[in-house]
Amino acid sequence: MQIQTPLDLDYFQEGATTPLLPNPPVLTSHNVGWNNIQLAFHRQPSWEIPEVSGSQHIIVLPGSSHVVDVEFISDGRLQYVQYHPHHSIHGAIEVFPANLPYSVCWSNQVEFTHCYLEPTFLNSIAHETVDPDRVELELELMKADQLIHHLILNLRTELENCETSDRIYIDSIATFLSAHLLRHYTTYQQVLKPYEDGLPKYKLRQAIEYINEHLSETISLTAIADELQMSKYYFCRLFKQSTGLAPYQYLIRQRIQRAKQLLLQSDRNVTDIALDCGFSNQSHLARHFRQFTGMSPQQFRKK
Repeated sequence: MQIQTPLDLDYFQEGATTPLLPNPPVLTSHNVGWNNIQLAFHRQPSWEIPEVSGSQHIIVLPGSSHVVDVEFISDGRLQYVQYHPHHSIHGAIEVFPANLPYSVCWSNQVEFTHCYLEPTFLNSIAHETVDPDRVELELELMKADQLIHHLILNLRTELENCETSDRIYIDSIATFLSAHLLRHYTTYQQVLKPYEDGLPKYKLRQAIEYINEHLSETISLTAIADELQMSKYYFCRLFKQSTGLAPYQYLIRQRIQRAKQLLLQSDRNVTDIALDCGFSNQSHLARHFRQFTGMSPQQFRKK
């Protein structure tokens, strides 16, 4: 008797779910340049997925306008759950660890959002206190977690509404998502040191100088944290304690300040100003400019 091995998938490859599902994702981040985290929103008919395992952790946001019966089989254990419309209100999520073989089928049309997270990124988040060899996520089905639900919805909203994404914003969400998973979803409880005094003044100055010197470039959270020789998680946490702003919020604020100066002090066109301030294009600048000032760059220049 031939023993079938699970289909092994790399979910970071575009089209990875094509052999499994009848429909392609309605929405996917695979072509927008995200690192360490990817997102896919699916709408699928009644279907059965044979045994499969993935190279990445999967966090699922189930969703449906009606009740859907779902069967999971993992490690020889059969589990039944139901997806209800109210689950999105209560923040229901599911967690599938990387390299865990499982099969699944559902009884009706279903919607779900998959968030794929690189295990190496998860292991790197709190390297000051966590032994990467002891990081192992647990399988969770239909667990209420408003924080994770909110973070993934933010990723989906960013993908739905924006033709471009701020890399440092995506990095920040991936970082806080990973820290939360480490605290609450591992077989061995991870304890992250609760630093509360903010960054030392010299490190804060170093971070601010780095951001201001690279405003016109694509800045990643990893680059700033590496410059300060800190983990991404602790840098984010302590920077916000020191400034009242998350790193991505501070970066956008500084870019908007530079854009204001250029709009008032030069006659350069808005597209050139957008690129010089680190925005991908004019609409990218306009979206953030309106959030900060309540007006478009053109209106600001004319006032």
